[in-house]
Amino acid sequence: MQFKDIEEALRNLNQRGYVRSLRNGTTGIGYTLEQLLGLRESNISIPDIGGRIEVKAVRKDSDSLITLFTFNKGVWKISQKELISQYGYEDKKGRKALKNTLFYKHSIPQGLTIDVDEKNNVVNLIDVYTGQALATWDMYVIVGKFMTKLGRLLLVLADRDKRKGVEWFHYNEAYLLTDPQARKFIEAFKQGSIGIDLRMHLRENGTVRNRGTAFRIREKDLILLYDKRKKII
Repeated sequence: MQFKDIEEALRNLNQRGYVRSLRNGTTGIGYTLEQLLGLRESNISIPDIGGRIEVKAVRKDSDSLITLFTFNKGVWKISQKELISQYGYEDKKGRKALKNTLFYKHSIPQGLTIDVDEKNNVVNLIDVYTGQALATWDMYVIVGKFMTKLGRLLLVLADRDKRKGVEWFHYNEAYLLTDPQARKFIEAFKQGSIGIDLRMHLRENGTVRNRGTAFRIREKDLILLYDKRKKII
């Protein structure tokens, strides 16, 4: 499928007005868009840009966070088991867990926060009481992961309506976003648009279950990370 076909399909979809969600829950907006456009993963060709393109559909009124990427390798200054044991809490299943989203210079009740060391170009997970760095992410590495995974993004926004408990979407705004910028990623991080999501707990046998530390952004703020945007509808 060529990108010009996607552009035409999006304009036609906009003219249809509200369409009923084809799936319940948070993933309904993306699933419905894919089905209506006939999209399958990696099947959009963009000759003038090259490579594949990510597609994300978002609700205009949503403050939800979406995952940009996950990154854990080699970042921990103490063991993950020690981190959960010292800073975790008991979750609903009675497990010691550490499942929190942290934003720049905003601490959580467990006494943790995120700081940016611009001199050394790193992001640190900090104990607010001792100042100890518990994990460190290289800024160049995390920006590189973002630019590699989401270098080209088709962002489709929709108004929504709820009718008899079912969501309906009007896909009425779309942009092709290219040329992501490292400085914009860092600015968004420092402005609190991007957060780090810890997602780990201890199993019954004492081993760590880590679903991947995720870098997440508010859906509507994705557009702020790119220098170039082509308005489709």
